[in-house]
Amino acid sequence: MASIIISTVGERKDTPRIWFEGEKLRREGFRAGEHYRMDDSQRDRLILVRVNDDSDARVVSSRKRNGKRVPIIDINNKSLAKWFEVSQKLRIAIRRGRIIITKHILTGHVAARLEKARKAIAERRKLAVHSHYHGAGVLDLAIHSGLAKAGVNSFVQVAIEKEREYLDVSLSQNPELFLEDSILIEGGIEDVTPDSRIPCDILLAGLPCLGASVAGRSKMRHIKGESRTYLPEEHDTAGSLFFYTLNHIIASQPWLVILENVKAYSSSASMAVIRSVLSSAGYVVSERVLGGNEFGALENRERLCVVAVTQGLEDVVDLTDVEPLVSKPDTLGEVLDDIPADSPMWREMAYLAKKEKRDIADAKGFRRQLFTGEESRISTITRQYHRRRSTDPMIRHPEKPELSRLLTPEEHSRCMGIPLKIIEDPAIATGTKHEILGQSVIFPAFEAVGYALARQLSALISWPSGATLAA
Repeated sequence: MASIIISTVGERKDTPRIWFEGEKLRREGFRAGEHYRMDDSQRDRLILVRVNDDSDARVVSSRKRNGKRVPIIDINNKSLAKWFEVSQKLRIAIRRGRIIITKHILTGHVAARLEKARKAIAERRKLAVHSHYHGAGVLDLAIHSGLAKAGVNSFVQVAIEKEREYLDVSLSQNPELFLEDSILIEGGIEDVTPDSRIPCDILLAGLPCLGASVAGRSKMRHIKGESRTYLPEEHDTAGSLFFYTLNHIIASQPWLVILENVKAYSSSASMAVIRSVLSSAGYVVSERVLGGNEFGALENRERLCVVAVTQGLEDVVDLTDVEPLVSKPDTLGEVLDDIPADSPMWREMAYLAKKEKRDIADAKGFRRQLFTGEESRISTITRQYHRRRSTDPMIRHPEKPELSRLLTPEEHSRCMGIPLKIIEDPAIATGTKHEILGQSVIFPAFEAVGYALARQLSALISWPSGATLAA
């Protein structure tokens, strides 16, 4: 029989200490008063071997617990620093009179990620990105552009997207994101097996927010016909997807993870699990809510940005240092097209006016949102914008207040700071364009994240090869 102990290197009187006890020692031959020698000939492990009585050997100590003598191994000397650092996680294997003490695999993963990061930046190679829920590539393009502005190149090594149409748009409109050996996967992430052999520096995921947003939770409650508040995790299609992303992170071992979602996701059970799992895997997690107006967009969409960096880089990567790269237009009118007053785009939409009156009479909070162009901001433009829903932001006719219109896809794009090139293909249907934009991020906000991270990571260039974590 064998026993495995997961422990950490302690410290006593400024000296490293390894200490463990229990019945498992007695069972494998390390009884109280027995002798053992330390085999320190291996570079990657310390081996304890039970021996017969020997004046030069160490003795298994003990203590009484509930009237029973419990064996203890207690090693407390400076020579331990040859193999281990204080607070380092250990794997201790006990079997048939031998104890093998090695660094836990997590420690190796952290060190490998740290060295991979240093080499990638120092050698100025293109960083390999694994993109989950890729969509039409807006988030990827924003991070890619921000990194490039600071002199760090990147490419999408793997893109996973369930919707064929979105993936096709990204492939045709964002050619700079892909290389010859890029891998595009059209399918749900739950059907994709993680492959540790595919290089990964950065894992990027715009986690689906269908169940996490206020509207999503309200819709779920309406569909279920119950008054209780639904959890994001209960969403039929999107609730559990974060689980598969975590699996891919553990398998591909990126040294940098960037996640985004709606602001409300911060207080979800999913996000609590993400924080816990990433922390246990040797990442340091930081979060910040990015507002659209703050980062140069007219739409003040707020998104939670989560950055998880491998231990050892937490002093290099700092979300609080992300600053806007562009200034917001002063008024909405600056991004609006010149639509003729007699254009058929202007509609009366009397049904929306009637619905608003009913909502007011029923003491509901739904109101039409009509803009003239003089405003300094615009409310969130959603994925289903092309359906002309009662609370969607619309433009009021300059002469006939009973008429209004939807934003064009181009205006929608400008309000979010998203490059027009993503939707300029005339083959893309108007509804699809609004879907692509409405479920995307504020482009200049995440471009600023990419830029700040690249600037901070440039400090790695001066690191010596084989740099290790601080104790």
